[in-house]
Amino acid sequence: MDDSLREHLLSLNADLLKGWLKHMDVSLKGVTRKDQFVRLIEQQITLNLPAVLNRLSPAEHRLLADSAHQGRLLSPREFSARYDLKYPKISQYARWNEPVSLLVPFISFTARWSDGGAGLVFALIEPLRARLPEPPGLTVTPVELLPTQWHPEGKAPSGSPARLLQVFEGERVVPVELGRVLRLIQGGKVKVTPKGGRPTDAATRLVAQTLVVPDFDLEKPVEQRRDPWDTKYYKAAGAVRAHAWPVLGQQCGWARQKGGALVLTNAGRDILQQFTPEKYRAGVQRCLQDNGFDELNRINNIRGQGGRAKRWLSNPSLRRLEIVEAMGAYPVGQWLKFEEARRVVEATSGEWDVLPENVGVLYFCELQYGCIQSSTGLNRQYLRAFLMETLGTLGLLDVACVFPHDLWPDLGGGWGTDDLSFCGRYDGLLFVRLNALGAYALGLADDYEMTEEESPGLFRVLPNHDLVLTQAALNPADQAMLELLAVPQSDLVWRLDPGRMLGHVESGASFGELTEYLDGRVVGGIPENVRTFLAETEGRLDACRSRQDAVLLEWQDETLARLIATSTGTRKYCHHAGDNRIVVPAKNLAAFTRALKQLGYVLLPGR
Repeated sequence: MDDSLREHLLSLNADLLKGWLKHMDVSLKGVTRKDQFVRLIEQQITLNLPAVLNRLSPAEHRLLADSAHQGRLLSPREFSARYDLKYPKISQYARWNEPVSLLVPFISFTARWSDGGAGLVFALIEPLRARLPEPPGLTVTPVELLPTQWHPEGKAPSGSPARLLQVFEGERVVPVELGRVLRLIQGGKVKVTPKGGRPTDAATRLVAQTLVVPDFDLEKPVEQRRDPWDTKYYKAAGAVRAHAWPVLGQQCGWARQKGGALVLTNAGRDILQQFTPEKYRAGVQRCLQDNGFDELNRINNIRGQGGRAKRWLSNPSLRRLEIVEAMGAYPVGQWLKFEEARRVVEATSGEWDVLPENVGVLYFCELQYGCIQSSTGLNRQYLRAFLMETLGTLGLLDVACVFPHDLWPDLGGGWGTDDLSFCGRYDGLLFVRLNALGAYALGLADDYEMTEEESPGLFRVLPNHDLVLTQAALNPADQAMLELLAVPQSDLVWRLDPGRMLGHVESGASFGELTEYLDGRVVGGIPENVRTFLAETEGRLDACRSRQDAVLLEWQDETLARLIATSTGTRKYCHHAGDNRIVVPAKNLAAFTRALKQLGYVLLPGR
């Protein structure tokens, strides 16, 4: 970027400078050289700036004012989203059939929006700020009341029935739902693919049964599948939250892969023992900075993501952080239409493009004909996935949606889309609402007051160590947890088992997790003799104070073994183990062998 006005003007083409002066109706009699054009423009900008600004169109005026006060040139996407105006056409080349833009002297063409440069001539920023009032802040329009039904738009056939709006409010659900998922992971029930780390189909179905509130029903009702194509080639939308939780567990640092399944990390055990907003916020912040998983991968119909597109795709963490920063303009506790939420993000965020413009590496069906060129469409598809699956599942954003079939709000009409029911399973996202937990966990608010909710009683504990269930059906998370501390006796009765408890602790977990689970699910309290049993079982964990490797040696007879074990040179390196056996700690073996030679004995190789 040129710092001074003169340097900037000298970098421009003489025909462009001449065209600008003509546009300003400046007399050019006797003016033929470039340096003369530059001098005249300098005079106009420095001595006659108000007259120049008065000639600007409304769009040019707003662009210059907003850019000057922000200290950078607004991108076309930001400007259009903020003001609903067409971005002024600016070119550094003079065209014979078009007037030169009056913004030419103010904008440095050497700076690109993607390079992070201001795009304005630095020397003109302060004069512009003095002359142009600061534009008002972004206005956000919330929705007063959600509809119960929504009439489809887009590619849906005319006269299609209204769709029932599904609303998910996760703020109160998440503490319990996260605990269930983590208990499922603790029980070793969540299997993941070795390469991608995403849950298997069986694991997704198991998590779906664990959810406190059922997953989104994004499938087209059977009675509406009247088209023979729908009947024969129906495309299921699939799971959202049930798939997302195992992924988010890894992104938030609560779980990791081990042997084809997820296991809890220390952070996961910690938040399972006690959910606090502070612990949750720390996990969410780790998730935002994760680059191991990309929400775009969940839009299965967009192909090519695993190929050469990898080197072009932007880092998911950069996209998330830019979007979250823009969400600071969302009114907490108020519903926004998705299009309004998108407009706010595009109007206030920096660069978060999924792909650079005109990089044709993603496609529908086939690369040559189905290549996706719309960077804006890709961004919107990614935003839908991030808001609905990641933030919605984490309970930070309340969402309202319908099933996605036949809507195609983005990237529709291209080659290869005719046979597809939808672009992504998130096409039906219609409304979002930032809640108080979301504002806190995303770093948009300084504090959050959590309302404690009592866990429902699951069983009664009897003095004979039996757990009698209060309900016949167990969700998979409670089933997995009970399997860690008890054995089933019948459909409704389980019995505490010290072997299972000690096996759970032996795997690296905490005994306190088990007792806290019992305390949190019991009806009527735990009998005193059962508490004594639990305390004694826990006390046995410290019975063995240390462990070390050793070598067991067998001698000809017990007399010789006792002689070696009690001799002055060897006794400090070994222990008599009864009969003709001596135990030598591995760390003492070399010293024991040397001392043994002094007694006239040797340990032969292979013995």
